[in-house]
Amino acid sequence: MTRLPALALTALFSFAAAAASQIAIVKPSAKTAGTAGESAFAARLADHLNRFLSANGVSADVVDDASPAAAIGGRRLVFLVMCQNPSQEELGALAALKARGGKMFSFYSHSPALAKLFGVTLVGYRKSDSGAYSRIVFSKAAGLPPGTPAAIVQTSSNIFAAQPVAKRSRVVASWQDRDGRATGAAILASDAGWWMTHVLSGDGDAVAKAQFLAAVSGSVVPGSWSYAAWDARRKAEIAALRAYAAAQKPRHGEIRAVWDQSGQGLYPGNWARTFSLLRASRITDIFVNVAGAGFAHCRSDVLPPSPVFTSQGDQLAACLKAAAGTGVRVHAWIICFNATHGSPHRLGVFSQKGWRLKDRKTGKLTEYLSPSYADLREYLLSAVGEIASRYAVQGVHLDFVRWYEGAALPKGATTPVTAFVSAARRRVKAVRPAAVFSTAVFGKYPSCVGAVGQDWVSWL
Repeated sequence: MTRLPALALTALFSFAAAAASQIAIVKPSAKTAGTAGESAFAARLADHLNRFLSANGVSADVVDDASPAAAIGGRRLVFLVMCQNPSQEELGALAALKARGGKMFSFYSHSPALAKLFGVTLVGYRKSDSGAYSRIVFSKAAGLPPGTPAAIVQTSSNIFAAQPVAKRSRVVASWQDRDGRATGAAILASDAGWWMTHVLSGDGDAVAKAQFLAAVSGSVVPGSWSYAAWDARRKAEIAALRAYAAAQKPRHGEIRAVWDQSGQGLYPGNWARTFSLLRASRITDIFVNVAGAGFAHCRSDVLPPSPVFTSQGDQLAACLKAAAGTGVRVHAWIICFNATHGSPHRLGVFSQKGWRLKDRKTGKLTEYLSPSYADLREYLLSAVGEIASRYAVQGVHLDFVRWYEGAALPKGATTPVTAFVSAARRRVKAVRPAAVFSTAVFGKYPSCVGAVGQDWVSWL
């Protein structure tokens, strides 16, 4: 093993620290955000961007624009989240960034001053409830950063439309509607950087969004991300996975299943392609994450509709339609005592009802819900029964049928969890006797009984 001199190690660590600090995600401060709701929305968008970047190992500082010089000075790349009312100080800091060769990426701005700095022309606010902005397709001849994906699936209900200025900017990605028709500019590029007419939301196609942001970062900040290294690693992982799969010898009656975390298929917006691949790969079952305490990607009179359902339609119905005749069984995957994907309003409702659990160390409310409440259990049982009766699924799979591992469990914590699982099974079997009923459980038994109140041996 070769040992590097201390000076070389210092240089390496210094470069890593510098690369991490050269990228910033700038969100509006309380002074520039407008309303409290806009401030909260911008903060969530900034968190989404940071999560996407982190997924590919790209480090960024999340800051606000209260002190533009501190937020922007010394950076190479700045992501601007809803920069609607930039101060003269902020515009000056951004102009200085541009002058020294840095780049900006603006999301969802209607600021004429910022648009002028980017070299784009604002057209105005556009709203659509009919799926006019359902896909972002990149131009093949646009000179985009290496590693840019071909497209990103995302339905946006509104945009601040913009168009390029001759000899200053160009369209590098366009919106398409659900029928594949171009509906306007999605992303424009100029010598200042990139301008997006909406945002990259936290719903769906996270891999492509993370890949695009990493590609932008790698093109501006050397060493922050390498498409060649990422692609080589991805191909090696795929080759290893295929080799492992090919070595397996199928046994009669076994289940070979795929988890669909997004609830939109392996190719969001194209369920037919998903099932074509599943069938070719000899997959027997797919577990589709279609609903939870705080959301529903399918039609429900009990659960609140998700943004995916509102913008892209009933995902479970589309899944079952595509599955017909393939031999692949569909399991409705339902998240129970956890409010993940729930809107801030829905989390507020759960708080008012007293259903949310607190972390025993911090005392802060979590997204986990307490199984001890009979009305919460009935709420979830109604949703389970509704989905099982409304959709011809071959299975129902319950997830998070447990307590939060960071909560203080009450005495007899297993009782309400076991009662819920038993009642859910009865409701499923009452309408679909042949359906497979399954649950996700902690594997370490019996420690899981005390840790999360999950006595799955007694369930069996």
